[in-house]
Amino acid sequence: MEDILLSHAGRQHSYKVALSLQRIGRLDKFVTTGYYKPSRYPDRLLSGIKSIDKALRKRYEPGLEQKVVRLPFLEIPELLSRAIFGNSTLSSHAVCLRDSIFDSIVSKAYIKNCKAFWGFQGSCLESLNRARTKGIKAIAEFATAHVLAALSILGMEKENNPEWADSIGNLNFPGWYTERLKKEPFAADYCIAASTFTRKTLEEAGVEPEKILMLPLGADLTKFQFKEKRKKNNLQILFVGSVGQRKGIKYLIDAVKKINSAQVSLKVIGPIIGSGKAFKANSACYNYLGKLSQEDIVKNMHECDCLILPSLFEGFGLVIPEAMATGTPVIASTSSAGPDIIRPGIDGFLVEPCDTDDLAGKIEWLASNKDKVPEMGRAASQRAKEFSWDAYNIRLGSILERMSI
Repeated sequence: MEDILLSHAGRQHSYKVALSLQRIGRLDKFVTTGYYKPSRYPDRLLSGIKSIDKALRKRYEPGLEQKVVRLPFLEIPELLSRAIFGNSTLSSHAVCLRDSIFDSIVSKAYIKNCKAFWGFQGSCLESLNRARTKGIKAIAEFATAHVLAALSILGMEKENNPEWADSIGNLNFPGWYTERLKKEPFAADYCIAASTFTRKTLEEAGVEPEKILMLPLGADLTKFQFKEKRKKNNLQILFVGSVGQRKGIKYLIDAVKKINSAQVSLKVIGPIIGSGKAFKANSACYNYLGKLSQEDIVKNMHECDCLILPSLFEGFGLVIPEAMATGTPVIASTSSAGPDIIRPGIDGFLVEPCDTDDLAGKIEWLASNKDKVPEMGRAASQRAKEFSWDAYNIRLGSILERMSI
């Protein structure tokens, strides 16, 4: 019997999961949509064009390509929609359609003689059901928290702050896709959650606690390297991520307004979600750097004193251990993996989502205790080592043992 079949229509962190399964000798195949194979034709024809090769490398993981089965044609409608309409509702619905068709193909063509099927939220319902009917262990990984929590939390945010509504993702799914998301955890033998926040939302949706297993993600410590913080006169804070209200950007801006001090400055990095009108209306409060390369993001992490992730709804928040690895303390909301990683007062702080006063208070404390930043940065870097991909591999092996795979 073959080993573990992994499938995901897209990227996110699934490439790293595939590589980890391969490194511990448990990956049979990794079925995905678009994937770059620079050493093979026809991809090899593009590898000599530097600009194209650099862009495609985002869809590549060294050492993995022999195990990859790709279905790239499924991404064509999504790519066309984004090219014509940008990040619109139509483009989002194209992704939902991609997930559904991908899942149907995987369930019919690839779930055969394997020990376990491991799929990702949104693109695995039929495959989970197929696996269970064939006596194969069915595993669903949840990259974000449960859809019912999204509808509740983000729906309320849309009502409370309508000027930010068009910047809220993970909310406007077509009805049929929402039903898929509701059913997936119940179709699985096991659900993989990357944070206690995700676990909580699954339990609140009615998923049995004993079938939910925790598996935190890892940071690439080779790319996010430590650098000692230098003491500065003012406090420079940083936001990295999709610039929209799911990430709580309004509350960070409001906290900066509340502090209203030249001693605190905010940099924002990431793509703007929606029209950006509400965000741009507050442009005096921050320095927006746009969407940067990973190298430039690391550079800004080194330059800033603290990273802030005030998310309202987050499956994990990989930027938390990434920033900590660089020696940057982090303030994160409890609706993320923050409570699983951050040790309050040692390497960062936790705040409740939407609590502008508490967030402003934590920033002001750092501004008044700038001499503590280098010490907290060193502690953050050490803590991040517990959330490397090497540490993930060890946890992954333990998880498979618990599932008797």
